[in-house]
Amino acid sequence: MKVKHSKFMALLVITLLITVMLTGCGPKTGQTAAGDNTSGDAASAPQKQDLVYPISAEIPSLDPQLANAIPSFNIGKHVFEGLIRVHNGKIQPGMAESWDISPDGITYTFHLRDAQWSDGSKVTAKDFEFGLLRLLDPNTAASYAFAGLNIKNGGKFNSGEITDPSQVGIKALDEKTLEIKLEYPTKYFLSYLDLMCFYPTQKAAFDKYGTTFATEADKMLYNGPFILKEWKHEQEMVLEKNPNYWDKDSIKLNSIKAIQVNDINTAISMYENGELDFCDIPMPLVEQYKKEDKALVYMSGADDWMQINLNAKGKPWLANKNFRQALSFAIDREDYVLTTTKGLYKPATRLVLTIVSGSSGYYCDEHPLSPYTTKADPAKAKELLQAAMKELNITDPAKISVTFLTQDEETSKLMAESLQDQITKNLGITFDIQVVPYKQKIERMNKSDYEMLYAGWGPDYDDPMTYMELWETKNSQNTGKYSNPKYDRLIEGARVETDAKKRCEMFYEAEKILLDDAPLVPLQYRQRAWTCNPALKGVVRHFIGADTDMVYAYFEGAK
Repeated sequence: MKVKHSKFMALLVITLLITVMLTGCGPKTGQTAAGDNTSGDAASAPQKQDLVYPISAEIPSLDPQLANAIPSFNIGKHVFEGLIRVHNGKIQPGMAESWDISPDGITYTFHLRDAQWSDGSKVTAKDFEFGLLRLLDPNTAASYAFAGLNIKNGGKFNSGEITDPSQVGIKALDEKTLEIKLEYPTKYFLSYLDLMCFYPTQKAAFDKYGTTFATEADKMLYNGPFILKEWKHEQEMVLEKNPNYWDKDSIKLNSIKAIQVNDINTAISMYENGELDFCDIPMPLVEQYKKEDKALVYMSGADDWMQINLNAKGKPWLANKNFRQALSFAIDREDYVLTTTKGLYKPATRLVLTIVSGSSGYYCDEHPLSPYTTKADPAKAKELLQAAMKELNITDPAKISVTFLTQDEETSKLMAESLQDQITKNLGITFDIQVVPYKQKIERMNKSDYEMLYAGWGPDYDDPMTYMELWETKNSQNTGKYSNPKYDRLIEGARVETDAKKRCEMFYEAEKILLDDAPLVPLQYRQRAWTCNPALKGVVRHFIGADTDMVYAYFEGAK
């Protein structure tokens, strides 16, 4: 007997709206903050439902299948819609008004509603079939292709082992019915479908625009609550309410303007001058805004680390495990987060985020792991460095150099300088910093064109797999080229293991292997502090997927 789903479904976690500091692992909740605060100076009643907020860099891509960064996801969530929509931690119908799941959890059948693209043409099951097959097509070279590997024959199609797309478990049965077959039951699959890479792409539009598809506002179609009206690159993006959206009556905002503001200090000044409706708070001002009861803080879900390219040309020490471990022991993470974030971020010595679910509670509580220290251990770091130098036949640490790639944001540059100070002091090696625009950093990361870089990951779903799968040999996000067969076997085993406790034990064993091999240097768990116009309600900040949801936001008292 099939299970029918036509109403909202709970996501894997329960979410709460919060307006206070969230730290550590409290009661089982998602980490959500919404702009429903009533504290702070009262803003004058807005006359229109027009929201303005800042973005810190150019949006790298709005191609549904190629986008791979949170800034892109945040815009994409507003101008596109997948089969389902996750809002405030709950799964609700999107383009699919209902769906069936087979008793074995393998076959999902989605029944599409009557919906239109922004040009008035119908959104069909073929649009989803085309988009998902394009995601998995090796010629697309989508960095998020790994997200579709649990679809039947998705991995074989992506690797080129099979070339016939009809063998992949994605079928448009008719204009309004889409069938997806999985390789194995996946408890988080429904929530997965709100990832931008699973959004539909109309083949006619893709063929029409060719290489310019999704590069300009008028070079794509939209099926979400808003359309992209203007895209002034490196300046601003203007979203307007989509008159063809199926649920347009639930959308209160007339427009959303995203203004590019590279300096967070400029952004907070613009907010105080009434030019922005919400923005992040600069680290030095967080305590002040807390005292004034104008700060909202939430755990944004992102772990950050130094990512190492094990195949970097001319840098054999990056392929040496002792050297990579030395980097981890050379960093005082407590001092680092105090210096760079005034303690807003929390030191991280492992991979998985502390609030990700395990078998019955938090995974990190169930499986404690601290392979590295939060305080620096210079003696241990130098011992490991000497072992690496002996293996590499190097006598002077000054002959070892690394280049660290980061983006051109003030906080990112400060973080790089803090790492530079600690590593050069404790190891005596040369640590150079290379600063580039965010979009360029993403492009270079995707091409493995770096030695070390500042990287991180916000979870796509509430499960350790969202972090663990990144480091599989075959994963398209594994740009540092890490590979360990035992690690791969554990992750592949966890995919098909149905016993929740055994599954998490597999993750634990794999995480120990990964951190011992040290293809990354854990740095921090992010918390975000932001402030919001008291009249603005319903802006949701969440720790999974797109971290800013303005779809159902509105200004109280607006005409």
